[in-house]
Amino acid sequence: MNVATMQDELLSLPAVERAKLIDVLWQSLSGPELPAREAAWAAESERRIDAFEAGQLTARNARDVLEDLKKSLPK
Repeated sequence: MNVATMQDELLSLPAVERAKLIDVLWQSLSGPELPAREAAWAAESERRIDAFEAGQLTARNARDVLEDLKKSLPK
């Protein structure tokens, strides 16, 4: 089976199944450090949520952040 044939079959799967396939493929490419990296990101996310809820961290509207980013890019 070639890539084009597989692609046609895979794209006909429901979105949930395609998302599961993404995870499987990503893990197959990422190596053994992936679980440690994911755990570190999860811990950092929790730390930031806790800081935000305690009033130690502010947040900005995503639309404003993206607009500022667009303005900062070279034209």
